[in-house]
Amino acid sequence: MQDVLLKLPGESLIGARIPPFEIETELRRRLAAALFSDGIISGASACRMAGMDKAEFQFILGERGHRQPLTQTDYEQDLTNLTAWKNH
Repeated sequence: MQDVLLKLPGESLIGARIPPFEIETELRRRLAAALFSDGIISGASACRMAGMDKAEFQFILGERGHRQPLTQTDYEQDLTNLTAWKNH
């Protein structure tokens, strides 16, 4: 798929409590988190959009109170990983 360019009116960001040099990064992360939490895009796609690895992305989801939709398979894999980690 081609890159998508999203144009926002500059005046819509007046007064935003985000430093100007961080606006693009912050908006990409927030959009990725919202789309992932709503089940619109996958976790891998959200990580790419946010420009973060999985652990960093999951951290910001938790920090910002976004839910992380998990399937039964995800849950079972997490339990397997946790058990393996505990046994090391």
